[in-house]
Amino acid sequence: MVKLYFMKPPITKMDAAALGQLKECEHLALSTNNIDKMVNLAAMEKLTILSLGRNNIKKIENLDSVGDHLEQLWLSYNNISSLSGLEKCKKLTNLYLGNNKVKDLVELQKLKALPALEELVLYGNPVWSKISEDGDLHWPLAVLKILPNLKKLDGISAVEWKVKISEGNEKDLKRLFEQIDIDGSGDISVAELKEAFRDDDVRREMGVAKESAESIFSKMDDDGSGGISWLEFKEYFSTKQDLSELM
Repeated sequence: MVKLYFMKPPITKMDAAALGQLKECEHLALSTNNIDKMVNLAAMEKLTILSLGRNNIKKIENLDSVGDHLEQLWLSYNNISSLSGLEKCKKLTNLYLGNNKVKDLVELQKLKALPALEELVLYGNPVWSKISEDGDLHWPLAVLKILPNLKKLDGISAVEWKVKISEGNEKDLKRLFEQIDIDGSGDISVAELKEAFRDDDVRREMGVAKESAESIFSKMDDDGSGGISWLEFKEYFSTKQDLSELM
């Protein structure tokens, strides 16, 4: 490991020729400097971890030459707005990009090209702030839908996120059930469901068409009792593919 972080005066430029002499370096740490541009590190054939957090980097670039052996890239606290430039990093398992300037969720689609990616940090980016405004669980739902093979997101395991999502879904489902059950009987009737479907917000949460009340009712009413219990309501939505409609 070569540590050149928090230098005084700060490093402003990466010297590819000088760094290329570090033939045995596996972890190059250049965090907390004033670097504004990434350079070609082709000569660093053993590099597996590159730390460039807390600099002034605006663009991910010049990684093609290390893409076949770079495993971790630390770029948090920079000015990066695009995830382009990572395409050749097929061995990358950890990508830390918290507190940058990524604004659009479509940028995450570019990470599908990284088959080994297991851990991602994007906390503090504008896209995180925007999606999290509607609820803390909207963010993991959105990211894990695009990158289902992640094992860790923003420092929390994917398993733990999924547990939180499941618990959050049940709370929202219970609230929705009680909202539709107008008479508080504990069962939803066809009439109550039809009435609920007149509310555009309720139908949006349930992800159904206005004219589908009777059809949806028959699917939920498993025992044919003529009423939908809380258990039947929960069971129906737990098998829906796009449960995120409820979040």
